[in-house]
Amino acid sequence: MITYYLYDPDTKIFAGAVSAMVQPDNATTVAVPDGLYQPTFDGQAWTGISADEYAKQNEQPPVAAPTTEQESLTALAKQLADQQQHIVSLEQALTALAQGGTNS
Repeated sequence: MITYYLYDPDTKIFAGAVSAMVQPDNATTVAVPDGLYQPTFDGQAWTGISADEYAKQNEQPPVAAPTTEQESLTALAKQLADQQQHIVSLEQALTALAQGGTNS
């Protein structure tokens, strides 16, 4: 078995590796070099970007801290959810009491 390195026929982006007896379409025996990010095949070699370039391109913007208003709304929403759960519990307890009272 030979290892073949697959690439997308349109974008030429690396699509994985397979071991096969016959070379699949859109595949090469040229191995993807270690440390290469977003590798693409140019017909003879794999090209891509370094780990540093990849990290810069995929860097997430810093998450803004919530405002006082957002924190207050979050706290109120939690209180509301807690109260709704408490109401459900009380309704279940009343139903259980009512059912227990009709059986006697």
